[in-house]
Amino acid sequence: MKKLLCAAAITLLTSAPSWAAGFEVFGSYWNTTDVDDTFGGGIGLAIPLGDIGLDLELRGTYYQELTDEPFGNLFEDDEEFFEDESLEVLPVEAGLRYNFAERGVFNPWIGAGVSYMFLDSTREGIDLDDETGFYVSLGSRFGDPDGARFFAEARYRSTEATVRRERDGDGVDLDEDVAIDLDGVAVNAGVLFSW
Repeated sequence: MKKLLCAAAITLLTSAPSWAAGFEVFGSYWNTTDVDDTFGGGIGLAIPLGDIGLDLELRGTYYQELTDEPFGNLFEDDEEFFEDESLEVLPVEAGLRYNFAERGVFNPWIGAGVSYMFLDSTREGIDLDDETGFYVSLGSRFGDPDGARFFAEARYRSTEATVRRERDGDGVDLDEDVAIDLDGVAVNAGVLFSW
């Protein structure tokens, strides 16, 4: 089910229907509270809601190989968790963005919305539930409003996840839960294609 929802979200974001004002492709750096930092990439759509400067934004970003600091309670200290296995996070986000100078060469914006985090690990015995959260953003586009433009933004995400490990200990099944805080700032930069 998780893979089906992920595929549906990616299909929606890559379809770029004719009613979309812009298609975004970007790189991302995300620094979280508990799982440190990582790099990723994403795609998005900006859909105008009339001539009032308000856009509906839909985005998906993929991050892999977050560091293993919060897993110290689950694994041995000398075990390098992410060398062969990784924690993957795919935030799919929807929100509103207000443009201060939509037709300008310099177009700052503010935005806010909700996040649905697809969480996964390929490590055996690890279970992660998908989580919800919210975000706020501040950024700007630079360049011709009718063509390709660069953009940069800072985005603060807030959500918390639980990592569950199931294992056998001397014939007794043990379940360990560790809460991980995924709050943190992401910095995104990329290209927005408008039409």
